[in-house]
Amino acid sequence: MRNNPAMGESLATQFLSADLETACPACGYLMWVRYSEVVAQTAVTCPCCYTQVWLVDETGSAQNAGDAVQQQVAQALKGLFR
Repeated sequence: MRNNPAMGESLATQFLSADLETACPACGYLMWVRYSEVVAQTAVTCPCCYTQVWLVDETGSAQNAGDAVQQQVAQALKGLFR
């Protein structure tokens, strides 16, 4: 996963702008998609074979992962500042 965090962005926002490497189901070409594209369940075109690939998040795990990570970090930091 690649990520270019910007100052002031929440972890959830940073997560959604992060890239995910995935393989084209038709030709196996490795390509990068953004988590936000997975959450939105958009279609991307493989740059190798030009197959339209629909990104599907059947369990909703990509949509909830950013919030879950942010909650875990907040919980971990909670005890540090007393």
